[in-house]
Amino acid sequence: MSFITREDGEHFVIPSYRDVLTVKQTSQLKKEILLLSKSYGEYITLQKKSTTQYEVAFSADTGYLLGESIWQEFKRPVDLIYCEAIPNTNDAILVIVKAGSVYLDGAFSMDSIPEELIIFLTQQNNFEIYTYGNVPISQEPEAGKFNFEATSVKSFTVLDKPIFPTLPLHKMYQLQLVDVVLQQQGIGVFPTRPILLIVIIVGLAWAAWSYFTSGEEVVVQKKQEVNPYQPYYNALKTPAPDQEVLAFTKELGLFFQMPGWRIKDIKYINSEINVSVLANGDGGRMAVLYAWSKENKLNMSIRKTGVVLTKTISVSSRGIPTTITPISRIIATLVDRIADVYPGNHLDVADTVNKNVFGSVLIKVKFSNIAPVVLNLLGEQLEGLPLTLHDITISGVDSNNNLSGLITVEALGN
Repeated sequence: MSFITREDGEHFVIPSYRDVLTVKQTSQLKKEILLLSKSYGEYITLQKKSTTQYEVAFSADTGYLLGESIWQEFKRPVDLIYCEAIPNTNDAILVIVKAGSVYLDGAFSMDSIPEELIIFLTQQNNFEIYTYGNVPISQEPEAGKFNFEATSVKSFTVLDKPIFPTLPLHKMYQLQLVDVVLQQQGIGVFPTRPILLIVIIVGLAWAAWSYFTSGEEVVVQKKQEVNPYQPYYNALKTPAPDQEVLAFTKELGLFFQMPGWRIKDIKYINSEINVSVLANGDGGRMAVLYAWSKENKLNMSIRKTGVVLTKTISVSSRGIPTTITPISRIIATLVDRIADVYPGNHLDVADTVNKNVFGSVLIKVKFSNIAPVVLNLLGEQLEGLPLTLHDITISGVDSNNNLSGLITVEALGN
């Protein structure tokens, strides 16, 4: 269920995707959000966490975020578990917050709730726990119910009334259309107010200066010309996509060596490899995976989707281009190159986006059951072209370590 409807008709939404996006420019943030919204829904919330980090949630439904709304009600503790029985059902609302971010929220059957909590027995926690009704969580050991070690619980409160029926509606947690949210936060739009303020200040300063220096010779400075192609050059001040693919494939071998665990899927974006992992059939131990991750300088985190290993790679930027190529020629060249090494219809080409003096188009190179060496060969076909690598998505890894997924690049030209 993607949302829970309250008796008063208000929707509380369980988003299809949450993430913290790290970007240096708001133009890149807008680009990331628009791309993700195509997969995860056109309604979003956006919260600024720092100067370069934004927390975003996506949904196909409008309404208010369930987890964050309940978290707000308890004054946003760092670690929180809230469980409320839903009347006349065998379900309960469950919200889990870890390290200041919603890890899990939704309506779950009573029988499945202990399964959602068991992973936290392997971690050091400091949960503030709140329950209402006959839910399968208890403070002391009790038959048929889940309970934490005392060292993992900061406080345990059994409420005398439910939270959900009277949960306040917070504007910041209201899911709205992507364009509306971006415009409200001034992301990717012309900054009218700041510029107008600057113009007024400059005008007043000029008037004052003119008043006190009337009669003196006025020197008019020639306005510095702005290169209209500068955004094009800036967009290509990035690592060459063939070198990024090469660096990515070099790291893959490491993840094939996990003891007791296997790869579920992989996402490479913004110089970061995120690998979702699953325990092997004989059972993988969290402690073993943690030790292995630490030994190989990987970051291990537990998210709503499961256990994720993260590694950042570094690739040098390429030189600034001296020419601009027609997009049609870029696409044609890429089609021919890919066909030479991987015959078949493997490219999806999106519509061209006009960016004044140049245009851009997203291209997806699909592959299925290929060895890492073939993936590297596909990456080599990107060499020398005015492309930027958006992401590499590995959606499947078979028992022979063959890969299925896609490479998404953006072609820039006229």
